[in-house]
Amino acid sequence: MNVIHKYTLAVSSSNLRDDAHHHSTEVLAAAALCRDLGTRLFRVKYAGDATTYPALLEDWRTIVEGKAAVRTWPADVSPRKVARLSLNHWLNDVCPVCTGRGYEAVRGAPTVMSDNVCKACGGTAKRAVEAKHNLIHLVEDMVEVLNAMSAHAAGKTMKRLASEMEL
Repeated sequence: MNVIHKYTLAVSSSNLRDDAHHHSTEVLAAAALCRDLGTRLFRVKYAGDATTYPALLEDWRTIVEGKAAVRTWPADVSPRKVARLSLNHWLNDVCPVCTGRGYEAVRGAPTVMSDNVCKACGGTAKRAVEAKHNLIHLVEDMVEVLNAMSAHAAGKTMKRLASEMEL
């Protein structure tokens, strides 16, 4: 079970007991101790914590503005807009046609998947980035940065969990 799955189960649990048989709090504590943007990404995307979104967006804007300056983006490109578009896409990137499964549903049985790859997403289970043609590659690049930040936060969380379990 990966960190994101454990995190999602923990934040949706109605019982956060921590004893010999229940370990839901461990992943929450490990994620909280990482204290970086990645853990806030988890809170907004997987825990549905909308109250964290404004601060997350502001911090993400600062990062994107720095990347825009270093990478010398064209003057007509708004880093704030790219930040908003990329964060919103990352938070809601599931293909609406296959609902994130990557395969077409069987007619008459919407919960059963066929062997046919979803035509809308090409089997990636992710929706395409929606932006103006001059922004699309920049938004896609920033979505990849968000994916990397999330993966880094998950790795740090797993490392903390492993050290606590003495693996």
